[in-house]
Amino acid sequence: MPRSLRPILDVASGNLMLMIALHQDKPCPTNGEIMEWTGVARSRLNAWLDELVVRGILEVQRKGLLPPRRRRLRAVGGSWTGWTARRRSSRGLQ
Repeated sequence: MPRSLRPILDVASGNLMLMIALHQDKPCPTNGEIMEWTGVARSRLNAWLDELVVRGILEVQRKGLLPPRRRRLRAVGGSWTGWTARRRSSRGLQ
């Protein structure tokens, strides 16, 4: 990742951690909600979430047939959000 993007994405990850804390015992935030809170583009969202997992900041569980339609998140060692089904829209997955 370019060094110039890392501080921006670190701020976005802080926003995501706050969002996850507010969603404990509630449904997992949708991709649209995560994009709204963090400013991360849809085209980059899954790669960014995967990077947070690799960096040891985030844990993600997915279930369902490929592509998985349900997901839950937590900060490493924290409480999980609830499971949320991903719905199809006219533009693809939310």
